[in-house]
Amino acid sequence: MFSPRNKRPRLGFTLIELLVVIAIIAILIGLLLPAVQKVREAAARMKCQNNFKQIGIAFHTYSDTYNKFPAGHVTSQPSGGTALTPGWSWSALILPYIEQTALYTQLAVDTTGLTGPPAANTLLQTPLSVYRCPSDSAAPIHPGLQNYGTSNYVVNREVAGPGRTDGTNVPNALSLTALTSMDGSSNTILVGERDGVRNCAAVWGVRASTTASYEGRPGGAGGVSLNPLNTVSPPFSTGGVGTAQRLAFNSLHTGGVNFLFGDGAVRFVTNSIDADPASDWTAFPSARAAAGTTGYTLQKLINPADALPVSLP
Repeated sequence: MFSPRNKRPRLGFTLIELLVVIAIIAILIGLLLPAVQKVREAAARMKCQNNFKQIGIAFHTYSDTYNKFPAGHVTSQPSGGTALTPGWSWSALILPYIEQTALYTQLAVDTTGLTGPPAANTLLQTPLSVYRCPSDSAAPIHPGLQNYGTSNYVVNREVAGPGRTDGTNVPNALSLTALTSMDGSSNTILVGERDGVRNCAAVWGVRASTTASYEGRPGGAGGVSLNPLNTVSPPFSTGGVGTAQRLAFNSLHTGGVNFLFGDGAVRFVTNSIDADPASDWTAFPSARAAAGTTGYTLQKLINPADALPVSLP
């Protein structure tokens, strides 16, 4: 009769069994990573939208107080020229309305008699999460914009100004009432995004050496970057501080860009939005004065007074 007592029990796995287990784990990780990345991006996009909501409340509270939206940047006109003196930007003016009254007081923001922005210092380098998109990993201090604190949010100059003094004036900071009487607050962009990884982002607090430090402009469907390695889906294109594309709206979110509208609504606008192919980001006024732009949705959303209907999903 056969007895199993002389058989030894097998210990551990064979090599083939171990390889099978490793392969299964690798497949599960491969399936899980995209899901984790999607969850992270969804959370980052939601946090970014919450930032916009806070900024929107601040814009409207400022409007209730001063009967106009905050200026794009406060400026004094230099004598004998058409250039605009840099100064405090919209993001400094609304500090008391985003729970940063102490910082506003310490900075001593002065909206009269301004001759230029203050030098970058620890106060103007204070990291403010409300001005940063969590999808953006750019440095908190902007080396390309005079070492001010980095921001990912830029204002629509056609609503906030300042206008030029060379005969192409645009009102300095429209009121909510004026905006409502034009195309309507729900049809006009107030603030949009710009990232600091593929583009130059912005800075909060002041208008630095370039207008890209505080404002965004609509690009064209034909727009491309000067650096082909950094191209993104137009019209939200990309560029460095020295290129025209530095003014463009763009983000690191998948498929589009968050925008704050005049009525306080926050909307995600996709990269597929139609835009004027002739726009190169350099012209201002970007939508009012330029011919041929009024039929394009992105330009209509920037232009507060084109009297044309806008349709967004």
